[in-house]
Amino acid sequence: MSRVFHFETKVRPGWIDYNGHMRDSYFGLVFSLAVDALQDEVGFDASYREATGNTIYLLEDHKVYLREVTQGAVVRVETRVLGCDAKRFHLYMQMFDQMFDPGGALASVGEFMELHVAQRPEPRAAAMPVQIQARLQAAIPPAAEVAQLEHRARAIGLRR
Repeated sequence: MSRVFHFETKVRPGWIDYNGHMRDSYFGLVFSLAVDALQDEVGFDASYREATGNTIYLLEDHKVYLREVTQGAVVRVETRVLGCDAKRFHLYMQMFDQMFDPGGALASVGEFMELHVAQRPEPRAAAMPVQIQARLQAAIPPAAEVAQLEHRARAIGLRR
């Protein structure tokens, strides 16, 4: 059974740049906070981190900016798990600006590769508990649904 995880926050005045919209780095912060919320829901919460000394590190991310987000806007992030193995999980996240549209206007899309890490004695990749991996795998949508997701990560560059 696929699952969408939800996170919501309000854009703070300190997140606004000289152009009057949310600074690009704060899109990353909002996505990061949404990852924290997902981690708590699947079992990588504070008690897990404290008991095991394990945590999650971000390996790679790609973001697409689709519209400006302004001060005071409430943004909602919908997170889908696209894949998972013993140590990693791949997330697809959509950020919706609810300022002028209660349903939300798509403002940004991000993809993230996360890694389960044992921090002691020094950080190293480690297999996650099977019950957490099973929760992540149960959240993966069918391939046909994944194929319909817009703005998926892709290579970038300048043609020569």
